[in-house]
Amino acid sequence: MKTIEEEIWEYIDAGCDPAQSLEIEAKIASDPGYHKMYLECMQVQEMILAEELDEPSMSFTRNVMEQVNLEIAPVALKTKVDHRIIYAIGGFFIISILSVFIYALLNSTYSMPEFKMPKMNLNLALSPSATSLSIKVFLFLDLVLALIYFDRFLRKTFTHK
Repeated sequence: MKTIEEEIWEYIDAGCDPAQSLEIEAKIASDPGYHKMYLECMQVQEMILAEELDEPSMSFTRNVMEQVNLEIAPVALKTKVDHRIIYAIGGFFIISILSVFIYALLNSTYSMPEFKMPKMNLNLALSPSATSLSIKVFLFLDLVLALIYFDRFLRKTFTHK
């Protein structure tokens, strides 16, 4: 439900269809409240149309851009990584790889005949949770992490020189 003022503004701005326009004209002609509101709205409309729009000065854009240039540019946030954490994780994986290698060496039997290459028996009694595939996946991930660490180390070394 629209108020009287909304209906009259729609009529003045020609924002309603012809049927509504005729209906509002009839209300303005017959109802003194509508007529009074219509006259007030027309006065406001005439004042708005009579008012000249202010234009900014020619140097407005330049002045604004100078003010923007004077502002301190925000510094990009950089997260700091604690290198001790990186070293601890790398150390854990190196110790893990060494322990698996030492375990394999200690539990294998090897013999060395006179003119033959050493033979190593690497049949390990693994628990059901440590299958051959899981050990290979673990060693592969350790290798990938070691290569990433080595790459970062080399990049840091050569960028400082």
